[in-house]
This record gives sequence, C-alpha cells and structure tokens, in this order.
Amino acid sequence: MRDYSVLGAGAGEIGELLSRFGVNWASFSAAVVNFALVAAVLYWFAFRPVLKAMDERNAKIAAGLRFADEMKEKLADAEKACAARIEAVGIEAKKIADAALERSREFEERKKQEATQKAEEILRRIRESLEQERNQMLAELRAETARLVVETTGKVIARELTAAERERFNAAAAESLRGV
Repeated sequence: MRDYSVLGAGAGEIGELLSRFGVNWASFSAAVVNFALVAAVLYWFAFRPVLKAMDERNAKIAAGLRFADEMKEKLADAEKACAARIEAVGIEAKKIADAALERSREFEERKKQEATQKAEEILRRIRESLEQERNQMLAELRAETARLVVETTGKVIARELTAAERERFNAAAAESLRGV
C-alpha cells in the first residue's frame, strides 16, 4: 500500500477509500495526462477550426442580416417614393382631366353659340325672304286690284277710259289699298 501521509491528517482515510475502490495513482495520473493531451489536440485541431468556422458563419449571417435590414429600409424608402410619385401622377392626371373637361365645355359652349348664330341667321334670312315675298305679293295684289277696279269701272261707265283716267284710277286704288 501507498503512503498518503503527505496529504494530511485526513489523507489516510481518503487513501484507504481509494485503495478499496482500486485506484492506482500511476494509472490515474497517466489517464489525466492522456485526457489533457487529447483535449488539447482536439481543441487545437478540431474545436478551434470549428469555432472559427462558426464565428465566420455568424459574421456572414450578421452581415446578411444587416444587408437585409438595409434592403428593407431601401425598399421602404422606394415604396414611399413610389407612393409619392403615384400620388403626384394622380394629381397631374386629375389636372389634365379637369383641363380637358374644361376645354370640352368651352368647345361645347362655342359650338352652341355658333349653332345659335347660324339658326338666328337662317331665321333672319327666312324673315327677309318672307317679307320680300309678302311685299311682292302685296304689290302684285295691288296691281291686280287696280287693274280690276279700272276694268270694272270701265264696264260700269260703259266706255273706254283714256290712259290718264286709268292712271288716276290706278293711283287712287293703290292709295286706298296701301292702308290694308
């Protein structure tokens, strides 16, 4: 058995306990050193590259997230700009439509006035034509009436009237008919 007196007063009891379980200090120390060496090799050649790769991947993911956030902001700005442009275009389209409507109203009013003027001109010509026809018919009627008066007077008097007498009767008949 080994001497565990260096461990102190309670070391004897611990040593006895370890001996009962079959702990061999030399094997135990070698196992600890082997474990430390394997852990160091794994850390340097396995865990460290994996951790480095994970850090790089995390950095890429973080950069991607930052880029995505920047793109979201740019998209939001672009959507705002697009909405503003659409609104501006809508306002411009409304102005154009209003202007076109106003021009069409002005055109309609102008055409109404032209049609009214043409209709008034046609009515004026018709009135003039009717007035001329009326005057012509009255003149023809007066002449015919005067001729009939002279003819009737000649028959009543039973003699042939001279040209001067006919002229005088025609004038008197025409004068009496002017009042009609």
